[in-house]
Amino acid sequence: MITGFVVGFIIGFLFSMPPLGPTYFAIIERGLKKQFKNAVAIGVGAGFMDMIYILIAYGGVSLLVSVLPENVNEFFLNNEYLLKTLLAFAGCLVVIIYGIKILKTKSKLIEISEDAPEKFDEKLKNKFTKVESVFKKTEVGMDRIFHTKKFEESHSDVVKSFLLGIVMCLSSVTLPASWFAAVGYLKSYGIINSNFFTGLLLGIGVLTGTSVWFYLMTKLIFRHSEKLKPSVLNKLNYFTGILLIALGFGFIIKLTYVYF
Repeated sequence: MITGFVVGFIIGFLFSMPPLGPTYFAIIERGLKKQFKNAVAIGVGAGFMDMIYILIAYGGVSLLVSVLPENVNEFFLNNEYLLKTLLAFAGCLVVIIYGIKILKTKSKLIEISEDAPEKFDEKLKNKFTKVESVFKKTEVGMDRIFHTKKFEESHSDVVKSFLLGIVMCLSSVTLPASWFAAVGYLKSYGIINSNFFTGLLLGIGVLTGTSVWFYLMTKLIFRHSEKLKPSVLNKLNYFTGILLIALGFGFIIKLTYVYF
């Protein structure tokens, strides 16, 4: 069962590396503003939602099997080998395609500087302003829902940043499907079993791995905000993309030996 935690940690850490999506923009923005705890809290919030999706995937699959008609169950049992093979190869293709997508991504890092706004590229500035306004509206909405003024006086920024990380994950339509597919892929390849406790450890591992990566990334931004350049993120994209493509092809080769 401990394998679930180790696999989850590795997946959470690696999958959080590519600088994509609103979570990255929010963490970079707060890191450049020297808001270390807030930046980390956003990453932890995102990791928390990843864990929830994994737990739903485990429980959801079991529930689905229990309500399926008997003839459908028999079909899956009779074609289990074929379905596992197709699912495994589909997972490999997704990993390769995702790696290619990351490899082609060009990152543009916006430097936050109150005394030199004229340095911003106008298009990027407008995009950032829109993202920032969405964040502020979200935070205002949270204030209306969670009436905890006394608690907020000392912890409001960190708590709201954590909730912001959750909200940004909830806004992603593809994220739940991605984790459901990932869980199915890991099961089909025999990396993890169907035990719910394994799923719990997998989710905790993903939460831990995601949080550790965002902590390290925030620390890097916090200490070297003046030196951090878009080329650094582009190199990170390149490394992660190559790694995922190599893993995808490696899995395909191994699957070919296993199934054929």
